[in-house]
Amino acid sequence: MSRTAADVERADAAAPGADAFAPFARECDLVMKGGITSGVVYPLAIAEIARAFRLCSIGGTSAGAIAAAAAAAAELGRQRHRAGELADDPDGFAQLRALPDFLGGPAPSGAGTRLLALFKPAKRLRAVFEVFVDTLAVKGGGARIRRASFALVRRHPGIASIGALAGLLPLLALAFVPWRWSLLPLVAWVVAVACVLALLGVVVRMARRLFRELPAHGYGVCSGMPEPGDAHGEEALTVWMSDYFDRLAGQAAHAGAAKPLTFGDLRAHGIELRVMTTCLTLGRPFQVPFGDDVHVRENGRFLFRREDFAQLFPPRIVDWMVAHAPAQVGGVFREAALDGHLGLPAPDDLPVVVAVRMSLSFPLLLSAVPLYSVDFTRPGTSAGVLRRPERCWFTDGGVGSNFPIHFFDAPLSTRPTFGLDLGQAEPGSGDRPADRVRFPADNADALISPWRRWDESRGVGSVLGFLGTLFGVAKDWNHETLSNLPGFRDRIGLIRLSEREGGLNLTMEATVIEALTAYGRYAGQQFVVRFGDPACWPADARASPMNWENHQLIRLRLLLASMSEMLGRLETSAGTLDGTASDYARFFTDPVGPGSYRLRGLGRLDDDPLDGLPATQAGLAHWMLGQLRAIARRIAATIAARPAARAGAESPVDPQTRAPRPPPELKPRPRI
Repeated sequence: MSRTAADVERADAAAPGADAFAPFARECDLVMKGGITSGVVYPLAIAEIARAFRLCSIGGTSAGAIAAAAAAAAELGRQRHRAGELADDPDGFAQLRALPDFLGGPAPSGAGTRLLALFKPAKRLRAVFEVFVDTLAVKGGGARIRRASFALVRRHPGIASIGALAGLLPLLALAFVPWRWSLLPLVAWVVAVACVLALLGVVVRMARRLFRELPAHGYGVCSGMPEPGDAHGEEALTVWMSDYFDRLAGQAAHAGAAKPLTFGDLRAHGIELRVMTTCLTLGRPFQVPFGDDVHVRENGRFLFRREDFAQLFPPRIVDWMVAHAPAQVGGVFREAALDGHLGLPAPDDLPVVVAVRMSLSFPLLLSAVPLYSVDFTRPGTSAGVLRRPERCWFTDGGVGSNFPIHFFDAPLSTRPTFGLDLGQAEPGSGDRPADRVRFPADNADALISPWRRWDESRGVGSVLGFLGTLFGVAKDWNHETLSNLPGFRDRIGLIRLSEREGGLNLTMEATVIEALTAYGRYAGQQFVVRFGDPACWPADARASPMNWENHQLIRLRLLLASMSEMLGRLETSAGTLDGTASDYARFFTDPVGPGSYRLRGLGRLDDDPLDGLPATQAGLAHWMLGQLRAIARRIAATIAARPAARAGAESPVDPQTRAPRPPPELKPRPRI
């Protein structure tokens, strides 16, 4: 019998200060990769992690954003109950445990499982969606093309018949010639052409409808909302998400039914949630909620329109967004004609479901989300003419960053950030959770990267596999390389799925759901065994060397090794320019360079005699650069004074000697 996080907290109260000496963590952050199957894999993993840890910062992308928001909401419900803000415990983590069975159960509308019923296609695109769903039952490119062909003909028999008759017209000529068996190959060719024309007619009809209707529906077959008159509108994805998050957090009992769960609700209890979205118009990913601080001011960069959001969100969410839009918008919009455009609410007032829906916009399946901004880079606008905001399309966060493992990273960790990754199962691998869930056994094992494979035999499937892998590498290389770094790879659990388990699987069978649930439970337990209180471990668990203490040591060694390398480069660059016209020292004393970036207090570099601290910005900056260069020189002098025992060997005192490999580089990168 293992203890829960509540038991651990009660024990902590009886032993003040015990945390400072504990060799395990009691808090954690969590990041989850995108993938439709994550709706089944992640809930049990989250629930197991929550038994031993308080969830502090949670992030995800696409369907992983749903899991992240659900985890944050469940943690909020737990904290509200413990703080006495809720009389009844919403027991959100128990609700999460029940989610896979719920999604796999029959939908009240009769539209298959509840998972499939979440996706309600637009009326004029229903036939396209049904053909797509038909292809999910088979695997392999060639098999899916054949299934799609049959489905198209079955749903459009009239058009198929016209195409087939057109192809069979040459057979009429045979009525005027005597039959000979030598004509049989000709007949076969005519029939084959008729079949092709039948299919071609249906494909052209379907393609014309698809290309005509998709732009009008936000480039998605489903909006996430029910169609007008739908008797089971509560099944629709966005309606279900908004209600589900509120139930997990005990929102109705805490704030009333009208107030949706917001990022401010989470922050009030020390819970941070971040998700990724991708702006196609600007060609880059964004973090939601948008930044709104001294470093990044993106929240005021975008506007929304009520009529757009009414197509994508329940009325209570739209009403909240409108009611909490700023009364006035400034910044780039001071010179814009707003004309019904509204500013986004402050990040604390943004409903969680809006951020999740912006992250979950699977291309062509779910509509993209339109926001608006002003493009001041476009030439040709007359002076004094107000610019009109233009639409910016936001699609699935997985396009830009499907596994944002960089979330919540710090030079030295105060708690572990767990990563739940989804990958491809090796051919012939077993079906036991231990076969499918990979954690490095030791620091050497962590160096091994998983392979990507596809069917390399001839045929359509091989080409589609190649193209799919090509797209995947282009999309995922950033987080894949980051995940293989020391300090990252030891805290990532890779859940490897077979072809019938992974991918865009909306029609998975009960046996598949059961297997995925087991994988998630096992992954969550492994995080507890490696980083958590032994009292919360499963009964048969064994200690792993890949624990919290090992992680802390790795991060410390990496920081010192990387800083040593970076400072060495800094001293080399600055020292090369000392005494030249390009000497960096001039920026502390002389009014050179753009005025907007000049340091304040140029030339006044002395310390304040009252407190002994730099009196100006220029003085502090001058001291900082001097200290960094002094550290670099001391490192270099120490290494030179303590040479290796033999030529070519590593210095015994160099911070980079025997540091974890491969070492990262410390370089500026944009805040996303």
